[in-house]
Amino acid sequence: RDLVRAPEIDPGKTQEPDVTNIVLGVEADLSSAHTRGEVRFRATAARIAAILEAFEEAFVRAHLSPHEASSLRGKLYFLLSAAYGAVGRAATLPLVQRQYRDTDHSFLAGSELHSSLVFFRVLLPRLPDLVVSVIPYQRRPLTVYSDASFWVAKPRRGECMSREESMRGALGAVVYDPEDGSTRAAHARPDWRVLLPSWSHDQKTFIAELETLAAIAVYTTWPEMFVGRSVNHWIDNTVALSALVHGYSGKPSLAKPVNIFYLQMFSLRARVYFDWVPSKANIADLPSREMFDELRSELAGFESHRLNDHLVVPDVAMWDAPLETWADRFADLRPGSMRA
Repeated sequence: RDLVRAPEIDPGKTQEPDVTNIVLGVEADLSSAHTRGEVRFRATAARIAAILEAFEEAFVRAHLSPHEASSLRGKLYFLLSAAYGAVGRAATLPLVQRQYRDTDHSFLAGSELHSSLVFFRVLLPRLPDLVVSVIPYQRRPLTVYSDASFWVAKPRRGECMSREESMRGALGAVVYDPEDGSTRAAHARPDWRVLLPSWSHDQKTFIAELETLAAIAVYTTWPEMFVGRSVNHWIDNTVALSALVHGYSGKPSLAKPVNIFYLQMFSLRARVYFDWVPSKANIADLPSREMFDELRSELAGFESHRLNDHLVVPDVAMWDAPLETWADRFADLRPGSMRA
């Protein structure tokens, strides 16, 4: 049967499709799809300016209604779809709280809403093009396992222990690079003096927070491995996994580290796929419990491995550093930089 082309209804209006199209402030650029096999997405300067102007105007009025918060949150979510990973989503938590929970609709300096505004003032103008390949990636993905252990030590009879002294646990990670067959492993103990003041005193366990911290520390420890790479990252804690997958958490103790995680991905231009792994199949369980002999035995068959690295956990100076430093922390490792 012969195929018949449909007749043109209005030949005068027939035209070739444009290589760039803008939808709600996000531009899709197909100009390099046929030459380099990639599509670029970018937030337009006009849309960024409009969102920040609306946010700033509410701050000047010292008032943000639930309806306004809902509108801002929706616009930000769509705009951030043109960014790496889920960067910025966790910073919308104050807008969610205003939309659904707050009874006081004031918008004052020093509030969580103000912190969100300050964050987006810095982030949005810095958003790079999101590059999506339409052909298979040429490089094989890195494999990452991360884990944390946690328990509370009971004082002996007659012994007094502070809250910090009773906390026990460790962080662990194992990274495999299929391109050169190398394996790296590292561990660290949490600095409870830094962590506990920012966490709720009512919690009985901090395992989800530690699991998220372990995931962050992997990319802080070996940043040069992850620049521009795709990554398969395995975690055995479902609470931490959910927060990292969605780039968002309703718990402030998880929202902040998740926000930091995606700022790292933003700076590294890395793409991370998260998935769950059973605890007994998670090799990072060994360094997180300081079982180094067992870890050495498990990795003995690999061509090269480093098992004694120290997991670099963000310290007070890093946590409190200006946002610009997180967004640009690994910029000098990217191709085209002076060091790269």
